[in-house]
Formats: sequence, structure tokens, C-alpha cells
Amino acid sequence: MRAKGGDEGSPSLEPAPTGQAKGGPPGRSLVKAVATAGALLGAMGVVYLLGRVAFFALIVAVALVCLWEVFDALVRAGGRPVASFGLVCAGAMVAVAYFDRPGLVGAVLVVTMFGAFLLALRPGRGHNAASDVAWTVLGVTWIGGGGAGAASILVLGPDGLQLLVAFVLIAALDDIGAYFTGTRFGAHRMAPSISPAKSWEGFAGGLACSLLGGGLCAAVLPPLGAVDGIALGALCGVFGPAGDLAESLVKRTAGIKDSGRLLPGHGGFLDRLDAMIFCAPVVFLYLRFVADLA
Repeated sequence: MRAKGGDEGSPSLEPAPTGQAKGGPPGRSLVKAVATAGALLGAMGVVYLLGRVAFFALIVAVALVCLWEVFDALVRAGGRPVASFGLVCAGAMVAVAYFDRPGLVGAVLVVTMFGAFLLALRPGRGHNAASDVAWTVLGVTWIGGGGAGAASILVLGPDGLQLLVAFVLIAALDDIGAYFTGTRFGAHRMAPSISPAKSWEGFAGGLACSLLGGGLCAAVLPPLGAVDGIALGALCGVFGPAGDLAESLVKRTAGIKDSGRLLPGHGGFLDRLDAMIFCAPVVFLYLRFVADLA
């Protein structure tokens, strides 16, 4: 649960004086946040029971919603991303990863870039067409790549679904640990020019919780050894905050506080999943090529 910074000079986007790593903005209802988190966990539990195909559908749906939030933020900032085309390309990235066609992921990116250029050449696009193309490609690469990483974990051998759930739990523990540690002890800011509310104390608390979560997952999930579990915890603890800052950078560009309003007490889907989106490809690469799970 993270607070995101906005444009310079916007009082509503400044942190509390003590600094907090990933806390919500003032006035946000903790009761709503907890209730929403519980509903999301319940929904994920139902999808888990339905199996891989249902989880794949969930990944696609969430990725498309997150990318729509990115494009919507850019529109509010005055941009005109090639949104519909970008959404199709992001969905295609997740699909080819799920059907174990990794070589096609790069092909989708090439189609995204050249297709966005061609569509941006239409009359009336304006003088910022090149910027719109760049943002479109960035959004598809960022969100589509994260979704593709999650889908790749899902199909990683017979235990792929369990590995994906373990990854989600570890990343969530990082988020929770960073929130409470940052709220209580946060004083030293990580990146004040991007997201003034995040602190090194919150980073340390999140990392500790993700390492603990990795160790626990290794204890109950046979394919993961102790070293692998700790490695996953470290990856989530380090790359999670990087994903958080990446979203903050986009929101600062757009001058907004939350990516959306779909989740009461949380903001948008991207506000809650930015860290997981950034971590998923890295975690997949570790599991596939270092842990050698396939």
C-alpha cells in the first residue's frame, strides 16, 4: 500500500513530515482498504481453485485494466496514446507467453512499435505524435511485459500455479512490511524528486518481510529450495520498490495522485500491482534459468 507522488508544487501530493514508505494518502479509509484487499484475496482464491486457465484469464484482465489506467493518466496529462492498439498488443504479449511462445513476445513488441508509428501518422494526431508513440510502446512493454512474466510463471512446469501464488504472496508481504515500517519509522527518503513519501526504512521493512515470505514459501512448496525462496524474497524486495517508483514517475508526469478509482481505499489496480508487474519478469527469469524449473 503505497503513496504516490505527483507534480512538483502540488500540496495534495506531498508526504507527511515523518515520511512513509508506501502509505496511502491522508484521509483514505483503512477500513475500505482492508475490505478491498480481503475481497481481492477472496477472488484470487476462487480463481486459484478454478485452475490455470481461469488464472490466465485473470492475468489478461488485470493487465488490460492496468494499461488502460496508464493510458487514461496520459490522456489526462494531454497525451494521445494509441490506446486501443496498445491494449490489443499487451493482451497478445500475455497470450503468447501463456502458450509458451517466448520468441513471439519480441515479435509483438516490434509490431507494437511500427504499428503505433503508422497509426500516429494519421491526420490530426498533432505535433506530439512521436511522444504518443513512445508512451504507447512503453506502456505495452511495461504492463504487457509484466503480464507476460506472470503468465510465464503460471506455465512453468506442473507447479506453475503454486509458484505464481507464492510470488504474489511474497510481493504482497513486501508491500505490507514497507507500509507499516515506513509509516512508523520512515524518515530518510528514497527518491524525493519522484515519490517523496517513500523511505529507506520502509524499503528495509519490506525487504525483511519478503525474505521471510520467501523462506516460508520454500518450506511448503517442494520445487523451491531454501536458497530459491530467499532469492525470490530478495528479488521482490529490491525490484518491487523499483516498480513502485516507475509508476510514481508516470503519475508525476501526468500530475495525478492515484492511477484510478476502481479499488475503494486503494486507488487503481496499478497502484496495488505496480511492484508485482515489475517483479514478474525478473522472477520468471530466475525460476527458469537459475532455479532451472521448467
